[in-house]
Amino acid sequence: MTINLRLIIGFGVVLLMMLILTVISTFRVNFIDAKITEMTDVNSVKQRYAINFRGSVHDRAIAVRDVVFARTESELNNDIANIQKLDKFYQVSAVAMRSQMSSEHVSAEEKRIYTSINQIEQKTMPLIEQVIAAKQSGNLALANDLLLNQARGAFVEWLSIINEFIDYQEALNQQATKEVREVASSFQNWMIILTSIAIAIGLAVAYRISFQVRQSVGGDPLEAAKVVARISKGDLTGQINSCCPNSMLASVGLMQQQLKTTVNSIVASSKELSERAISVTAGSLQALNAADKQVVQTNHAKDDLDLMSYSIHNVVDTVKQTESNSQATVELSKRGREAVQNVATEIEKISSTVKATVTQVNVLQERAREIGEIINVIRGISDQTNLLALNAAIEAARAGETGRGFAVVADEVRQLALRTGEATGEIETMINQVQGDTQASVTAMETTVPQVEKGLTLTHQANELLNDIQRQADDSLVKVLEVVGATNEQVATIDNVAKGMEEITLMSRETSETLKSNVNQAELLENLAKRLKKDTDYFTV
Repeated sequence: MTINLRLIIGFGVVLLMMLILTVISTFRVNFIDAKITEMTDVNSVKQRYAINFRGSVHDRAIAVRDVVFARTESELNNDIANIQKLDKFYQVSAVAMRSQMSSEHVSAEEKRIYTSINQIEQKTMPLIEQVIAAKQSGNLALANDLLLNQARGAFVEWLSIINEFIDYQEALNQQATKEVREVASSFQNWMIILTSIAIAIGLAVAYRISFQVRQSVGGDPLEAAKVVARISKGDLTGQINSCCPNSMLASVGLMQQQLKTTVNSIVASSKELSERAISVTAGSLQALNAADKQVVQTNHAKDDLDLMSYSIHNVVDTVKQTESNSQATVELSKRGREAVQNVATEIEKISSTVKATVTQVNVLQERAREIGEIINVIRGISDQTNLLALNAAIEAARAGETGRGFAVVADEVRQLALRTGEATGEIETMINQVQGDTQASVTAMETTVPQVEKGLTLTHQANELLNDIQRQADDSLVKVLEVVGATNEQVATIDNVAKGMEEITLMSRETSETLKSNVNQAELLENLAKRLKKDTDYFTV
């Protein structure tokens, strides 16, 4: 636990006791204030109004008696005016009392007494008026009777109830005063107890913190400060005394011993470091000269390899061009063979189509011949019909008027036979032309078929030649690819050698730079050793 935390806890406990004391004081003072406020602003006010009631009722009782015994009209009027004045004074206090009694903090006993006061008031006021009326009417006997037998008892009861209300308020004040005294007395005891506890706890915490600080420091804090100041000035020869083994002073003592050992070790190491730095500097300078020579030689070798690599790359470019040409030749031969195969396929289709066409034309010629025979049959029928029509016309002419209608029909039939014969002749002429054209087509197609077959044969021969060309081109491409592969391997080998030489060159340069850096670092180490010796001279061991 840290000193700060201990101090916080110690003072926190004292502050907590003060806070508790303040809270209790606040509650007690508030209670006392509430009770005193109740006594002065509530109970005493009600008691004051009740006393006003009593004075008004007492004086009115005397005034009513004076009314009965009044000797003159003037005395009677003065007494009546006095009664009215006292009643107004009573009503003013009654209004104020009514406001106080409307509060929610009024007890049931207060309400009962206040209700009784109002009831006896309502009972007594008519009796006062009756006594005054009897006196004013001159009926002294009735006035005496009302005064002695009714009004006097009512006034006595009224005053008694008012006194009861006054005594009740007085009792409330006495009870509140008793409670205030009890609270004030207990509050005094609490303040004494809590203050004593706070003082005791504060003293205990102060002693505990002081003891723990001494245990932690190992002695007086001023002595610890002197020891630390002496060590900060480089004096490691002093003696450190501590009361506790785990205290700060004990740790400072151990630190002083360890620091003394460390300083001695640093002094020895700085001497050895200076000697070795001088040796490393000499060796690094020799290695640096050798590395510079190696850089020059590797640069010459790299230039020669770059020239060789450039020549081989030119050969590779030529071989790659040859490879491209061979691939183009193979591609063109493939495309030519495919084109010839397509031509052969189309010629085969043409040959098949021509043969089919010849067959169809022969069928068409046969159908034309059959149509010619049918035309001859139609011509014969037409001639016979014409002959029959002629005979019918002759017979109709023989019949005279009777056969005229038949002659007309026979003439129409003959005309139809003539037109049929003409049409048949035209069709026969067209059929003959179709047969001639069909025969010419058949002759031409029969001549074309051998030519198509010959072209197909030549196409197959050209396809074989192109296949031979493609095989030779493929073989050439394979050979070129082998040359390209070998050349690429040579290029890769040369590139690897060149990269290796370049890496060697870079390594040589890096080695040279490293050796230069080593020389600089060795010089820095030598300076560092000197500075360490100078720094350790600060301490007295």
